[in-house]
Amino acid sequence: MTTSSTPLLDNRALPVRPAAGWWPAASCRGSAIETFFPPPGDRAAVQRALTICARCPVRIPCRRYALDHRERHGIWGGLTEETRETLIRMGPPSTVRARSPEPAGLLAEPRT
Repeated sequence: MTTSSTPLLDNRALPVRPAAGWWPAASCRGSAIETFFPPPGDRAAVQRALTICARCPVRIPCRRYALDHRERHGIWGGLTEETRETLIRMGPPSTVRARSPEPAGLLAEPRT
C-alpha cells in the first residue's frame, strides 16, 4: 500500500492550529493542500476551492483569520488572494449611519 505524497490539510500541517478553534469543523480538512493554493491563472482550480469554501460552516472565521493575519497566499474563507488584497487595501467598512425617519415637517401635525 502506498501513501499519497500530496500533503493534506490537517491540524498538524496548518500553522493556525493553536489559535483557530474553528479549524476542526472546516470543510477543507482532509483535502489536498494544492486545492487551496492553485497555480496562477488556473480558474478551474480556483473554482474548485471556492466551491468547497461555499459550503463550509466556518467560512467566516477562516476569512477573518486570513484578513487579520494578512495571509498573502491561497484561498481562505472563500476569498482569493486578490480579493483579500483589495479588502485590506480598502480598510474596515465605515460606520453606516442609521437611516433617519421622514423629515419632521412631513410628520408634524398641521398648524391651525
